Amino acid sequence: MAMFRPREYVFRRIILAFVICWLNAATSSASVDYWPTEGWRYSVAENQGMDSGRLAKMVEFIQKKKYEIDNITVIRNGYVVLDAYFHPFQKDTKHIIHSCTKSITSALIGIAMAEGFIKNVTEPVLGFFPNLTPAESSASKRAITLEHLLIMAPGLKCQDSYRYGWRGLYEMQQSADWIQYMLDLPISEAPGTRFEYCNGATFLLSAIIQETTGMKTLEFAEKRLFSPLGIKDVKWRTNPQRIDIGYGGMWLKPHDMAKIGWLYLNQGRWENRQVVPAAWVEASTRGHISANLFDRYGYQWWVDSAGYYMAVGYRGQFIYVIPEKNMVVVFTSDLPGGRFHIPGTLLIKYIIPAATSSGRLSANPNAKAHLDAVLKRCATAPAYGTIWLSDKDGVAKDGVFMRTASPAFQFSFPIGSKKVPLDAPDVIMAMRTPEGIRFSATVVDIPEGWQLAEMGPKHYAANLTNVGTDIQIVSNNEIVLKDGTPAYRTDIKWMFQETIPIRTHLTSVFKDGKCIYVSAHPTWAHPEIVQIVESVTLETPR
Repeated sequence: MAMFRPREYVFRRIILAFVICWLNAATSSASVDYWPTEGWRYSVAENQGMDSGRLAKMVEFIQKKKYEIDNITVIRNGYVVLDAYFHPFQKDTKHIIHSCTKSITSALIGIAMAEGFIKNVTEPVLGFFPNLTPAESSASKRAITLEHLLIMAPGLKCQDSYRYGWRGLYEMQQSADWIQYMLDLPISEAPGTRFEYCNGATFLLSAIIQETTGMKTLEFAEKRLFSPLGIKDVKWRTNPQRIDIGYGGMWLKPHDMAKIGWLYLNQGRWENRQVVPAAWVEASTRGHISANLFDRYGYQWWVDSAGYYMAVGYRGQFIYVIPEKNMVVVFTSDLPGGRFHIPGTLLIKYIIPAATSSGRLSANPNAKAHLDAVLKRCATAPAYGTIWLSDKDGVAKDGVFMRTASPAFQFSFPIGSKKVPLDAPDVIMAMRTPEGIRFSATVVDIPEGWQLAEMGPKHYAANLTNVGTDIQIVSNNEIVLKDGTPAYRTDIKWMFQETIPIRTHLTSVFKDGKCIYVSAHPTWAHPEIVQIVESVTLETPR
């Protein structure tokens, strides 16, 4: 996650501190008149003291700049005043929240502590795993506490952030035992000395929850956190040892992300129940250590000097909590690294200044009508680069790619996948799933005398040598497509740029003198990605 902040973003944050003081002089949090357990209620922006016109300008600006934002939800005083969805992302669709997951894992630690499963944040980490022995024992390693994990300062040589190309993260993922891998890492400095973003530290938090509660972390979350909030549709990736990974890999609906923010805005209270201890909310959202992305870091929450705190995820996932405005703002995105700052800029330039009053504003039907029209347009019109469209090679829409040229075929893919550039002459389409996994279709001539069984392990694998190393054929089996056509399924392990492990899933099939490849390239075992390549059919697209 660590990256440089553009100068413009830093400047806007300084300005925001003054904007908040000016706008909030007479602002106080409105009392909660309902709880969104069964769903959020909507309100005209002006009824909650917000300017519809300014919100409309923001959405139009996003469209004009072709920013890769999927959704923005703004909650003020407990009501949805803006709910923008950018095609092809749809309302009520789960989104990968990446490292926003860390803030949820932190909440679970607080709940586990309140219920007596964990004593306090000063407990030594090694004490949670009495059956494991670090490769190198030292006083510094024995001194690592739960709090050091929470504030990302365990002193371990993780090297698993953006700054290192996630090298350490990939190494942990390839290890036989992730907990042992983390405990074996060498000490780089005394625990608590310096913030160093470490995904593995949050994985250990999840492992500690499972170790102390006797439940999988997701099961504990469903019973103690999600169920009270009415969050029912959650997906969380587990590691090979069946531990929910803690640091990411969670999918939530934007409205459920907003519930997490609203819970924290209300000091951990939900309806008549204290779901997360108020003291834990305060401790988690207080800056404990200087950080390198925003000003300070709490217990798996980022804290900004402008007066708000946030859960932050790779490629632009955000849950902003702005107590002074009684506001929660959610962004889901697919932003590349250079555009990661955009949600923060939009928050500062448009959303917070739109909250001009603590009371109702005068009705502005023209502004509301304009905002409604803008939202409808962004939800229905294809956004830049989100679909594949080619008269020659076919169309991708509504979760299906259909090739209209010969040889014709089709296959399904996850809704919300987006177009990416072609990377080889014979590749006819390429897209990326909402989680960031590339998949593509390729049509090649069949070398004279070659059999279908050879195409994947020999022909396709040979081309991988142009971009990767250590290529290993894991499996190569004959299958039958849904339309009865014989085909082959091949799995290939290889290394991209010598550090990133890839497991390519491939379906090969012959038609009209050509070989069709449909392939997907995750960095870990992913059953839903396998479904892409196994959905191929040669039935004539309609």
